[in-house]
Amino acid sequence: MLDVKFNYVSSFLKGDFNSTFIDAFSKLNINDNLLKMSVFADSYSCEGYVKNLNFIKEVVKSKFGPDAIEISYIAQKPLDAELILEFVHAEKESNVFYNSHNGITYAKVEEGDKKMIFISGICGEINQLISKQSRLIFQSIDEILKFEDMPISSIVRQWNFIPGITMFENDFQHYQQFNDIRALFYEKTKWNKGYPSATGIGTKNAPLLVDVIAMKGHNGEIPIRNSKQIDAHIYSDEVLLGAEDQALKQRYTPKFERAKLIIENTNALVFVSGTAAIIGEESLGQNNVKDQTNITIDHINNLVTKEVLNSIEFKSKAQFESIRVYVKHISDYEAVKQVCEKRLPNVNVVYVEADVCRDELLVEIEAFVKIKI
Repeated sequence: MLDVKFNYVSSFLKGDFNSTFIDAFSKLNINDNLLKMSVFADSYSCEGYVKNLNFIKEVVKSKFGPDAIEISYIAQKPLDAELILEFVHAEKESNVFYNSHNGITYAKVEEGDKKMIFISGICGEINQLISKQSRLIFQSIDEILKFEDMPISSIVRQWNFIPGITMFENDFQHYQQFNDIRALFYEKTKWNKGYPSATGIGTKNAPLLVDVIAMKGHNGEIPIRNSKQIDAHIYSDEVLLGAEDQALKQRYTPKFERAKLIIENTNALVFVSGTAAIIGEESLGQNNVKDQTNITIDHINNLVTKEVLNSIEFKSKAQFESIRVYVKHISDYEAVKQVCEKRLPNVNVVYVEADVCRDELLVEIEAFVKIKI
């Protein structure tokens, strides 16, 4: 059930969005079952985002019919293509089902009492406050999990694409507003196996968008900590920005683990969260993107060493299946790419332009890792 694969196709066609998307989509050759699809492309206006998303949905539905899952249109400019399609798939023999609840279609892999669901493309209304978008999105996720008889704590991986992530509205920072509502949602359950792995990253001219992977029935699930970083969910109040929401009485920390190890029979997955050049809870390498990239890769490598993953015995070295690199400034792309190619050779890497959750951070990296045990 855990043999999921992340793959990518790109379009280098410089034209209107529709032509560029069709060019990438025509390159898809999916013989396996599609579980999740994300489109990475720039968004030049909020109206354009909605128009592009509707076109994506029409094209995908025309190909997949009733099994057309929700597609995540992530408003981030690819730095090595015009548009990138990320698709997650499972082998044809897998028991994959496509369910719909309240108009949201999602993929489910099921085998006996084991279940893995992929909820994608749940987004808010562009003109609403981040807090309201967050509440409505988590309400939708909650309803799907209940429909599938899965607790909120079954979420193992979450992506949070936050428009203007470091922006302030009436003294309230977007990222902090999102963290507050996420924390309230998470308080509905107990996290005995640690919080999910997660990424919180910026977008432009787009609504809030959240994707999740949830699992139950697997053999093991362990939060992975980095000895050089304080867990984000226990950060001090000093690094939380924006005014306190008086209705909440406090500012909440980001509720995620540095990585999450999932064990199933002879396979293990590690979902590495969005990682940046932070030691303890302080940012390092300010104004030096190469230093920040090296520190970040050091953190990621540390998370998947035998010493850190000491709860399992390896039969193979940890294999990076895919890496996503978020670069704040396009002018830093070549420098970041140079470091990544040297430090992470022969790995499938996608580079996009995106704002990071702290003004001084210039790059963030996430990873998906497989291990034989």
